[in-house]
Amino acid sequence: MNDRRERAPVALRTIAFFEAAKGALVVAAACGLLSLRHTDLHAATDAFLLRHGFNPERHYMRLFIEGVAKATNHRVGEIAALGFAYAAIRFVESYGLWRGRHWAEWFAVISAGLYLPLELTHFSHHPSWFNAGVILVNMVIILYLASLLGEQRAARQRATAAQAEIP
Repeated sequence: MNDRRERAPVALRTIAFFEAAKGALVVAAACGLLSLRHTDLHAATDAFLLRHGFNPERHYMRLFIEGVAKATNHRVGEIAALGFAYAAIRFVESYGLWRGRHWAEWFAVISAGLYLPLELTHFSHHPSWFNAGVILVNMVIILYLASLLGEQRAARQRATAAQAEIP
């Protein structure tokens, strides 16, 4: 694929849109975290859970509340900064995929492949249809991008062979 002249395939643009949406979601979450910097996080968490009908005495809710209680305003800022950095990476990847850039395809294969072992481990401990769907979608994305990269490599090899034959 010519990086500058050809339009990226619809599937590649769909992946780019998905990556941009993930980035936007993380930016929203990081902004939400920053808005809580100067509040009592423990009280805010209890109020949120009660307002939305969660029982704060349940095991997982208690773990969540304890985790929030350990957070400090300094840590909230660090977590938000990491979120913004992650979002920036997603936006760069999205731009590259939308524009059909070769480097972005490699980046997307690697980044999706990095999550696969974590997703498989999570699935082995908590099997669900949702987890299986996430794994399946990531595998389809990896296979699609790998096939694009393979096609591009074959096209480059054909072009090199054709140039070598011309005297």
